[in-house]
Amino acid sequence: MKQSNLLAGYSSWLLFLVGTILIIAGGFIYALPPSPLTPFSLALIVLGIVLLFQTSRAFRPNNDVKLILTLIVSSILVIFIDFWPVQGFYSNTTASLLQLMGIGSIQQFNPHFGGVQVVIFVREAVTNRIVGGEIDNGCAGLMALIPCLVLLFLADTNRDLKPDRLIVGILAVCIIVLGNLFRIFVELWAPAVGLLPFELVHYPLAFLLGYFGVTVIAILGQRLLKHEKSQTIK
Repeated sequence: MKQSNLLAGYSSWLLFLVGTILIIAGGFIYALPPSPLTPFSLALIVLGIVLLFQTSRAFRPNNDVKLILTLIVSSILVIFIDFWPVQGFYSNTTASLLQLMGIGSIQQFNPHFGGVQVVIFVREAVTNRIVGGEIDNGCAGLMALIPCLVLLFLADTNRDLKPDRLIVGILAVCIIVLGNLFRIFVELWAPAVGLLPFELVHYPLAFLLGYFGVTVIAILGQRLLKHEKSQTIK
């Protein structure tokens, strides 16, 4: 399959390595207290995810314009658009799951310019602290889901590939949504029952699950897309 000229000369392993490094660097900055560097960290993560996805045939744009457009559109959507209904879905579902486990939670939906701040807390069993925080675009997995779907949409115009990309897209949505819902639930459930402190289960779990999910999606995109010999790229 033809690939963007910007990346055509680089091996899949190098793209995977550089993407991983950028995701780790962006994740480290994102884990720090909110600061002016937060948008930069999100942009780094989006860039890292796009590069990592280039190891998979399903996510390869066939020209440089599409690749650059993916980076610009994904970064703008993740950084500047507040997808609070998605965040609210995570908060409400997590609160319901916690309630089934006999754990009470505190939810807040605070309107602000540009959207709604979605917050959920529980009481940590060991310390009796109130722990939790805001479910933002990053916590909702949108910094992975948005570039994933944009790449699938822009990667190729060959009609024969659309059913395969649709399957990959549906699987990606399921993996990212269910994975992040599981992560948010565990991040609140574990400290609420005294299993692990919130600080330990929060960002380490978020990074490991997120990185694992993106890698699985890339592999699925490589395996499920039709073989190159059956493709006709014009």
